[in-house]
Amino acid sequence: MKLNWGFNIAAFYIFFVLVLLIVVFIFMRQDVGLVTNDYYAKEIVYQEEIDKSNRTKGLTEQIDITVEPAQIKFSFPKMFSSGDIGGTIHFYRPSNKEKDFVSNIVTDSSRIQIIETSKLEKGLWKVKVDWSVNNVSYFTEKIVMVN
Repeated sequence: MKLNWGFNIAAFYIFFVLVLLIVVFIFMRQDVGLVTNDYYAKEIVYQEEIDKSNRTKGLTEQIDITVEPAQIKFSFPKMFSSGDIGGTIHFYRPSNKEKDFVSNIVTDSSRIQIIETSKLEKGLWKVKVDWSVNNVSYFTEKIVMVN
């Protein structure tokens, strides 16, 4: 049996529409949630974060964030007293916002804070350190890989 060109064109269009509908169905089922629910409110305070980052870059010594096998170590600048350092460390998981959490900064006498990685899911984390010393705010951000 020989097929004519009109039938082939119609079969191609029907096949194309079916594939298009399948792709649309698959993409409609994907979760496309925003990174944060209050995106626009956070956009307004973003300039404050930029100012804090610039202030941090002006320091002679920076925060050292080191990922070790069982912990993440935050070493704050030696120019500050350990009792004067305060603030929060925000752990942001890009793949799942349900895993995000915030930890208060509580350093030891050598200006070091350690976060155990046993409670963290393995993979990529964005760490945002919003800290202050004597009412002067600073901000540091780093992407870390927990193994």
